[in-house]
Amino acid sequence: MRLLPKTPGPRPVPSAGRAGAPRSGTASRVGAGRWTGRAEYADIGLRFRYDEFDIRELPAGTHSGVVVPASLTDQGVHDGHGVRMYRVDGTLRDHPVGQAQYGMYLVETYRVTGDRRYLDRAVMQAQRLVDRRVVHRGGWFYPYAFVTGLHNGPERFRAPWFSMMAQGQALSLFCRLVEVTDHARWRAAADATFGSYLVPPVADRPWGIYVIDGLLWLEEYPFPTKVTGDRTYNGHNFSALGLWDYWALTKHEYARLLLRAALTTARDVFPQIRNPGWTSKYCLRHGFDLQSYHVIHMTQHSQFYAITGDLVFAHIADVFYDDSPPSEAGGRVSFARGRHTGYEFDRDGRIVSRKIMSLSRPDSAPSLGRVRIRRQTGMWYAIGGGRSAGYHVRESTTAFRLGICALLSYRIPRPGGVPAAPVIAHAVHDGAETTTMATNYRVGDPVTVDARAVLNGVSQLRLASGEHTNRWIPDRHRPPPSSANNTFGHHV
Repeated sequence: MRLLPKTPGPRPVPSAGRAGAPRSGTASRVGAGRWTGRAEYADIGLRFRYDEFDIRELPAGTHSGVVVPASLTDQGVHDGHGVRMYRVDGTLRDHPVGQAQYGMYLVETYRVTGDRRYLDRAVMQAQRLVDRRVVHRGGWFYPYAFVTGLHNGPERFRAPWFSMMAQGQALSLFCRLVEVTDHARWRAAADATFGSYLVPPVADRPWGIYVIDGLLWLEEYPFPTKVTGDRTYNGHNFSALGLWDYWALTKHEYARLLLRAALTTARDVFPQIRNPGWTSKYCLRHGFDLQSYHVIHMTQHSQFYAITGDLVFAHIADVFYDDSPPSEAGGRVSFARGRHTGYEFDRDGRIVSRKIMSLSRPDSAPSLGRVRIRRQTGMWYAIGGGRSAGYHVRESTTAFRLGICALLSYRIPRPGGVPAAPVIAHAVHDGAETTTMATNYRVGDPVTVDARAVLNGVSQLRLASGEHTNRWIPDRHRPPPSSANNTFGHHV
């Protein structure tokens, strides 16, 4: 991992030989000790800036995200051939993102199980994409054949319309099929799909990449009739991960260049996407708060950290986590003996009513979720039973969910150091039972961690190496890392 830039000088010129090749750019210092460059596509007319992030391969299976294999009985909307579909006004329509994502899940399940039936069904998804492709300037585009309203608003996308999220997810699927089958047809499909990233943005034609304020955007919602879009964050990031899959397969220099530019965009617009203390924005055009996408943003930056080794992305994932951790239903909230107050809130977080609960002995109640409440500090449990049913109770040392919750996994372990000793490690059994063990860690000892979560109401990190691997230790925050020194965002 490169920590600091090399001596200033011109960057190497990628090998030429095809239309759209980037011309050489001049490097210059920006930010906290980073390099930046500018690239220009001769036939596209786009100039954008990018930082020279290290791009690297990952161990097999690291990017899959599959823990529980998919069921062979598809519970999603699908046609008689087993291809994922989308129901619009009672009619089944092809949905490129749905087909590509389901296909990837099937491929990764095939890797885990070796069951050929999963691979056969993945091929069905990929073949449907290929069969419906629209070829433009050598690139394959995957059309949406239904009219849609952007965020259910007045802006309408007539059919066909295209999406770089679909392009990126299809690219990932084809690359993974190459890995598991080595069939030339999937390599050809991957090459042609990557070709869509080299198509200039022209209204009334398939397009998807463009530049705003020097930043390259991979647009999930490119307007069909004009070169503008929604600047949807998760779609841009998914498309970038498709570029990574293609680079990992081919080591294509232009794929790496575009990926670096897309990562630069993801990092630089993060302050605009973030809602401090709340869930992040869905897009920059409208600034909508679609809460279900916040965790997606979080995990995408965890993946960006994995493919670059740059802790700025791990830090962004942590900031998103601290703003609004993953929420999950289930589990039980433990109440200590004493007085507890439950609150009922309106949709804007204003207190509607209170309920006092006095306990003569410890008690517990089912949790419907650990959530943020607008206008309120801290984390809150929605209580689903008992005397506080229907109310929210603030998390504290006397009221907390038992066991592990709000888990965020890092795709590769992160380095850290011990700032204070002694350190007590916790092991979790059967989801809630814990045992503790004193460690021999001394101040300054290096450790690695591969996840963070809340254990019995306390923020914890999971050790990824050493004799206490898979045990949890307290997470002690310190100032955020700079992208110059790559220091770890947590001490433990």
